[in-house]
Amino acid sequence: MKKLSFIFILSLLSFVAFGQQKQTIALLEPRLGDGSTAVTSMEKAMVRGELRKAIVKFDGFDALTRADIDQMMKEQNFQRTGMVSEAQIKKLGEMSGADYICISTLTKYNTEFYLEAYLIHLESGVISNPASQLGELENGKLANMLPTCQALAQELLGGSASLSKVARSNNISSLVAGKDFTETAWDINMKMIWVEGGEFMMGCTSEQGSDCGNDEKNVRRVTVDGFYIGMLEVTQAQWEKVMGTSIYQQRNKVNSSWNIYGAGADYPMYYVSWEEAMEFCRLLSNKTGKTYTLPTEAQWEYAARGGKKADGTKYAGSNMVDVVAWYGENSSSGSTHPCGTKRANALGIYDMSGNVWEWCKDWYADSYTSYDTNNPTGPSSGSSRVDRGGSWRGNASACRVAFRGCNPPGLRSNYLGFRVVCIP
Repeated sequence: MKKLSFIFILSLLSFVAFGQQKQTIALLEPRLGDGSTAVTSMEKAMVRGELRKAIVKFDGFDALTRADIDQMMKEQNFQRTGMVSEAQIKKLGEMSGADYICISTLTKYNTEFYLEAYLIHLESGVISNPASQLGELENGKLANMLPTCQALAQELLGGSASLSKVARSNNISSLVAGKDFTETAWDINMKMIWVEGGEFMMGCTSEQGSDCGNDEKNVRRVTVDGFYIGMLEVTQAQWEKVMGTSIYQQRNKVNSSWNIYGAGADYPMYYVSWEEAMEFCRLLSNKTGKTYTLPTEAQWEYAARGGKKADGTKYAGSNMVDVVAWYGENSSSGSTHPCGTKRANALGIYDMSGNVWEWCKDWYADSYTSYDTNNPTGPSSGSSRVDRGGSWRGNASACRVAFRGCNPPGLRSNYLGFRVVCIP
């Protein structure tokens, strides 16, 4: 794999101009990672230029030139390895007026390139706003860079320039750690459950018995920070209010002759690709100023097990699959079922076993990485995304909290849906 890493500094300067808060973003030149030989100077300039154009298209945002930041780094003798020390970050923040640092990675692989970014708050050190976009290569060269950068900037900055830093802060501060909340945007009334951070053993632990697959057997101790997760899988009513398409329209994107396997406001949404699930999260983030996304595989398993209230059960809330899951043997109607009609797990979350498989954010790999144990996010690239939990048409083993599934991110299926997390 040819990998290119780069860091750019996100400077959110608060000053009043024509009655508006201005926010300024300063970009560094993309950095070439060790062992990479496939990226030209022109391509690096294109990444920087297109990302700058994408950012300044947001009303209320300005962009500093690369030369400004390069001069700051030169004067302070900052290292140029893609990351600077905590003290250097704070110093650069003071010089530029930055509130946030943004760490980004660009990966080129086969016929695709992949952009990732997240923010680090200078004062608190809190990491937030993870964003990622997939683009295409043409004859080994970066293509579609502007729309990819536009989508990345929109996800990273919350998608709305009119949402000021103050408004965003006030919205996020309304989330109280330890307390559940209900998301009311678009009247979706989505109940979000607080999951206190902690450690757990991820993978084929003893209660899973002899059912474990090889991709679960590299058991590791994982730490995750606190987060909110949907009490239910995203329902068809919630999807339609946010995305504007019905279960029938989603089915028609695949094949209009395919069946509908459960339709109604309280039924889980399916026939949804990974990209569409991420778009749902992006739109919800834009609307609310909160950070919605798909759960990482580690977040999903931690929540399914019950977090700090984990009761050591094989499935999400019980050792008896029929108590907590709709799966192949008890779905006599041959379809999905309304969400929340089986027993909840220890955290009060429903259907993490069965009903529909749930997309996770991670790329799939057939073995866990032993050193990636602090808020792990999985491999940087791949061909399939992780899905978890089993479904109405599968067997009991797939409903186990440790079972791992995967599918190409463009797949729409009658057994595959999702739930969201909100990062405080």
